[in-house]
Amino acid sequence: MTRIEDKYGFPLFSKPVSIVNLGKNEKLIISDIWSFWDYVIKKVKNDKKGTGFLQSLLEQAKHFYQTAEDSPVKSQPLLYYCSFLNLAKIMINLNGKFGEDKIYMHGMSERNNKKFIDSVIIKQKKKEGVVQVAHELVSLFDPYVSESKLELNAKCMLNHCVGVHRAYSEIYNQHEIFVRVKSSSLFKHGKSIIFFAELQCTKQQMEFLNNIGYSVTVDDSGKCIYKESITISGQRPNRKEYASLSERIKEKGVWYYIGNSGYTLYLSTCSEHRYTQESIIYMMMFYLGSITRYHPYMFDRIFSDKEQWLMSEFLNTQPKQFLYLATANILGQSVLKSYSSF
Repeated sequence: MTRIEDKYGFPLFSKPVSIVNLGKNEKLIISDIWSFWDYVIKKVKNDKKGTGFLQSLLEQAKHFYQTAEDSPVKSQPLLYYCSFLNLAKIMINLNGKFGEDKIYMHGMSERNNKKFIDSVIIKQKKKEGVVQVAHELVSLFDPYVSESKLELNAKCMLNHCVGVHRAYSEIYNQHEIFVRVKSSSLFKHGKSIIFFAELQCTKQQMEFLNNIGYSVTVDDSGKCIYKESITISGQRPNRKEYASLSERIKEKGVWYYIGNSGYTLYLSTCSEHRYTQESIIYMMMFYLGSITRYHPYMFDRIFSDKEQWLMSEFLNTQPKQFLYLATANILGQSVLKSYSSF
């Protein structure tokens, strides 16, 4: 068994085909995400009209994001959502052919029901003649999610948001659902490539993981190991095969958080509301932005005192997570920010 290199964004972001070749498909470390996106747009789009449209969206996304960072907490959600909406339009246009002549709609609605625990976020189904931005974006991040209308309880959905999960578990008095991946590696054995992940895992958690479809065993040294493998066609795996193994891992479920030392990976013992970080953050920001826009006077009533702390944590940490994780997801390679504190 021979250890082989992780590349093409493996295991989190591998795609069969890249929409743009950047940095020889290696990990990208950047200091200015907005200038980087301007470069991506210019490299992908050859026509002047298409480039101008996407650059206008990028300018608005940047302005709304930077304004949100300097705004009071209760004013931030709508500004962040406006930024994400424009960035989302860029992302779906890089993966499809919509263009500036289309009618773009949010593709989401919400019912706050006067309490966060009862609030519902509705992802609309695809429509003819208009672009449902939320539908198109969530379909990129969560390709297994139903394309029909989807109603989600906001509180339950937030359970899988890694960056605020500890605060979430404390507030709602529940056990944490995430099992951390202590280390991972990729090996080749004959015609197989095998992903090994050592888990920080109890016996009960291992049972939970196996019950919902993972393959977790204990090795001779007592370590909990999660494995996934595929058969390859040649002597070395190609990009499509990296993507195929990555897809198998993501189909089972893997969550991640970007910090100063890179990406930390997790598996989940919870079988419900297993959406990606990118989808969760985008939909939650829409929900919070709608309250800010339509019911600002209800903010303190919808959220309990403890939940207001949770929302503050979310708004202080997750916008940057979305910015970098969504970029990596769309481009199909790891993206990190240089000299930055997350």
